[in-house]
Amino acid sequence: MNTNELVVTLLATVLTAVISYCGNVLVKNNRALTIVRAIEPLAKDAVIAAQKLGVTEYMTGMAKKSHAVQAVAKALSDAGFTVNDEQVIKNAVEKAYAQQRDLLKQYPQKKED
Repeated sequence: MNTNELVVTLLATVLTAVISYCGNVLVKNNRALTIVRAIEPLAKDAVIAAQKLGVTEYMTGMAKKSHAVQAVAKALSDAGFTVNDEQVIKNAVEKAYAQQRDLLKQYPQKKED
């Protein structure tokens, strides 16, 4: 094998590896972007559902937050996504609560017995 053929073979191998790596990175980023886009509406719905639960039974704020986080995690899991960092879901739930604070006031919460 002469030097030119060796260089071409080496470059082709390196280029194939780089393209494969970039493809994997793009797939992971696309998947992450999909999760980020899906988590916001899921968190909003979960916060409202947790608030509505508080109408019929007494729930602390932490219990409602926990319920909403679990609902979002389950919805993502059911859709085939895994979120290894639960803090991402907690942040989305807290943001959804803050954005909908006025809307949530329409659901009178049951008082502790």
